[in-house]
Amino acid sequence: MTVSVRFATTSLGEPLSLPQDLSEISPGGSSSVFDFYISHSGTAKISGCKFYLLPYSSGVYNGTGTAQDDYDLVIGWGDASHPAVSGGGFYINLNASGSFPLANYQVIRTGFGDTLGTAISLPASAINIGAAVAGEIQSGGEAHVRCRLDVPAAYIGSTGTFYFDLLMYYVATS
Repeated sequence: MTVSVRFATTSLGEPLSLPQDLSEISPGGSSSVFDFYISHSGTAKISGCKFYLLPYSSGVYNGTGTAQDDYDLVIGWGDASHPAVSGGGFYINLNASGSFPLANYQVIRTGFGDTLGTAISLPASAINIGAAVAGEIQSGGEAHVRCRLDVPAAYIGSTGTFYFDLLMYYVATS
């Protein structure tokens, strides 16, 4: 049986279209918070759920430089910002059960969410429907994730559109 994973902007909502625009951001600013919900069509749980960034490969690249340049820039911002919960980079918050406290934002950076090998595991606190088990979304269950992009105040590079992919790895059995 094929398992379809659905990403939506509302709980149990219609699938979202890709890519998603996180808004215009000036240096020192943050994108709007982007909430998304993850569910699936399987009759069994999906497991091993984890997130990571990669250079954009989902369609036509319309950015200013290259997809690799954009990815390297965002990861570099994360490297410079860590351990702060704001300031520069792509931040993800997986604590839905705690109402996404600011302290739970984690910046993706070198060695943390920058490859499948360093992907960020889905914690039980991200599950908003179904049994809360780390790394799993039960059949009929749903996870809720929040993210945003911060542009460092000191950024003086070229303006334009930046593209990168946020991916979710999972294992499905029928």
